[in-house]
Amino acid sequence: MKTAALSMFTTLLLFVVLSVSNNKTNSTNNSSTNTDQLNESGLKFYVHNSDVNTKYTELASTVFRNKLILVSSKKIGGLGSGIDKNTNEPFTELFCLDLNSYGTVSNPLLFSRIINTKGNEGQIAFSPDERTMYFTRSSRDNSKNYQLYKTVLEKDSNGKWINEQELYISSANYSIENPHITADGKQLYFSSNMPGSYGGYDLYVSDINEDGLLGEPKNLGEMINTSLDDKFPHLSKDGKKLFFSSKGHNTIGGFDVFVSNIVFNTYKSPRNLGTGVNSSDDEVAFLFINEDKGFFSSNKNNAQGSFDLYRFKANTIYQNIEGIIVNDVDQPISNATILLLDEEGNEIERQTTGIDAYYNFKIKAFENYSLKILKSGFENSEFVFSANQHEQKTYKEIHKLSETSSVITKK
Repeated sequence: MKTAALSMFTTLLLFVVLSVSNNKTNSTNNSSTNTDQLNESGLKFYVHNSDVNTKYTELASTVFRNKLILVSSKKIGGLGSGIDKNTNEPFTELFCLDLNSYGTVSNPLLFSRIINTKGNEGQIAFSPDERTMYFTRSSRDNSKNYQLYKTVLEKDSNGKWINEQELYISSANYSIENPHITADGKQLYFSSNMPGSYGGYDLYVSDINEDGLLGEPKNLGEMINTSLDDKFPHLSKDGKKLFFSSKGHNTIGGFDVFVSNIVFNTYKSPRNLGTGVNSSDDEVAFLFINEDKGFFSSNKNNAQGSFDLYRFKANTIYQNIEGIIVNDVDQPISNATILLLDEEGNEIERQTTGIDAYYNFKIKAFENYSLKILKSGFENSEFVFSANQHEQKTYKEIHKLSETSSVITKK
């Protein structure tokens, strides 16, 4: 009876061999299908234009005290006048915007008259306690060359930043841009065209010392950096994913946003976020503000070439892996323990088979996993696989366990 049931179960299942796929499509037109074949992020994006956009540049930067910090060339309460000859726009300043739970923003106000100057203010980053700020600035005379600064918030003050100092990694000969601090506050990522880069701008990381100063910059290496520009680093809250913009990877055109998994402190091959985010123009300054919402900026559909702010919602694409555990003669094995492990070997979930020997795990698209199968009297088994399909999918497998020699001998 069990053998007949197993045969019927086997007939109904389609079993596939799973392998890591590095092939990428060259097509950018997905009008004939809902599947974005270029998107290998494991996320489905829903994107909306922001209501605060103007004819000037709006670049997302970070969140401070539940407000979105924006870099913009608009002049709402701004300082100074004049046009930056490199952008043909007014010099940029920092603004803060009200941010609600839906991810919409409103009411742009000047962020700080202490930090804003008559030159360009670039992107900024805050320590986890929001009392130390790292910011970038360029002068009117050399507006393309940004320096990195550090300042601290005066205790019990209402936004008074003090002890401003230029950090040693800055130079008149190259630019430091796009600072981003990890969630644990231990490292600062940034982009720079400093000597030793693979191309134009590369991504770097420095340790943050106890005094808030930076250690020696480390290039993220050729898996991330290319012969062209790589900028705008942003890490997920758990530190396992690096998002960034690149001109040098497999882009649709200009800057595209990519994601790289970080496994055992090693950056994996970057994957394009697809046409839900990217276009033939430039997409930059991508950041999450919570688990599934965030912002990026793009100059698509803008005749003046200015960057507009876009908000997004990112839904995780979940899939399934299911199967049965059998012995060498295809009889189902009950009370087997199956562990689902991530790429670093951390346990995500475990299940125990019943009389049908069946298991089923929910997994995320474009992640690597392994299954570890344990059963007393049988050899342990491990199965490594990649969830490398674009949309909802069920991967199916039969796992055969061999009895240990001691069990066979007793028979």
